[in-house]
Amino acid sequence: MSDRTTTAGTSAQAGQAPPSKEVGGFYDGLSGLLTELFGGSLHEGYWKSPDDPATMAEASRQLTDLLTEKLELKPGDRVLDLGCGSGAPAVRLARSTGAQVVGITNSAVQIEAAVRNAEEAGLGEQVSFACADATVLDFEAESFDAVLMIESIFHLPDRLGALREAARVLRPGGRVALTDLLDLDPAPAPMEQAVGDLAEHSREHGHASLVNKPIRLEEYSSLLEQAGLVLVEGADVTEHTVAPTLKCLRQKLTDDHEELVGKYGSQVVGQYESVLPLLEKAGFGYGVVVAAVPERP
Repeated sequence: MSDRTTTAGTSAQAGQAPPSKEVGGFYDGLSGLLTELFGGSLHEGYWKSPDDPATMAEASRQLTDLLTEKLELKPGDRVLDLGCGSGAPAVRLARSTGAQVVGITNSAVQIEAAVRNAEEAGLGEQVSFACADATVLDFEAESFDAVLMIESIFHLPDRLGALREAARVLRPGGRVALTDLLDLDPAPAPMEQAVGDLAEHSREHGHASLVNKPIRLEEYSSLLEQAGLVLVEGADVTEHTVAPTLKCLRQKLTDDHEELVGKYGSQVVGQYESVLPLLEKAGFGYGVVVAAVPERP
């Protein structure tokens, strides 16, 4: 890793966001609210069955565990959490596997929360965070055993570029596990309209579009091949994730509305309340993709 990234990682609270910071700016303003809504992390929940009684927080941790299992880690492995949010998945992964984790995000607010979470968990030496640009990773080639990308790739303008960077920093045999938004409708128009609505909402609130166009799961084989990766597994987990997550978020916003407004302000709560109907209407699917760098002959 270069001196620039090392500096960011060792003084994370004072980290500077990279020049392209629209997504970081969005999360700077909403991370506190979203962390509470999602139960500690900033990603979907995973319910193992229709009868799974998991809360939003428990289901969110179950998704982290699912992706962690796919990486097949052992103690001492080095993991890059690309789009680490407030650090909860990185801390959970490090505790359960014994791996060393470096998390990156372009939200300075998230870095502060992530560093605090790692220190409170007693893992400050095992888990570090840096304010960095996921599209141009400032790490040496073959410097990680695994890359975790939970709900980060669809924030990036170029999926292929992100996957190539992930492949570059992975050692031969290393794995990447990610989640992405899926286009489930055979006719693209409804999904394109949904993405357009979200882009318009973003412009109204002063930042660039936060969601790249959803992708069909079958497109990943070619995408990974172009990036120098081999598909290990691709699974549509929409039924385990999207509807129950949206239901939990809606319920929390309804039941605890006054409390949330008191904590985060009516403007912040109102901004997310205006996004939620667009997400409910969009009908995005949700996929888990696991890939690997080929072993050397």
